[in-house]
Amino acid sequence: MLEWLEIFCRWVLGLQFLFWGLNGFFHWRPIPPSAQPINDFTEACIKTRFIMPTVKIFEIAFGALLLTGKATIVAWAALAPIVFIISGLHLLYNKKYWEVLLPITLPFLLILVLNFEKWQNLLLPESLFHKILG
Repeated sequence: MLEWLEIFCRWVLGLQFLFWGLNGFFHWRPIPPSAQPINDFTEACIKTRFIMPTVKIFEIAFGALLLTGKATIVAWAALAPIVFIISGLHLLYNKKYWEVLLPITLPFLLILVLNFEKWQNLLLPESLFHKILG
């Protein structure tokens, strides 16, 4: 049962990131309106002509990895800052924050919980992570 829940969460996240990442380049659907501080932040990222394309490339690449089930932990880690920014902005400035938190943050957190043992191994002193940063 938990395996199916993880697959479902990966697909929900993967499809959203793949769609919105591609939408950032092809503009199929307008971005839903948000509170002014969120719009200001988004516009500032677009004006740099670096941050938003980079974010969209990450969303496409790592969303595809989530869909295929390959390197799920790597994809999860790479998308963590993007989910953090999206969630934080909507929690602080959007009155209907659940419209973003339910489809993005909740599946993201469920993947974290369901893969806790894999994450826990990264923090052990004998892990490759510690050997590299050692």
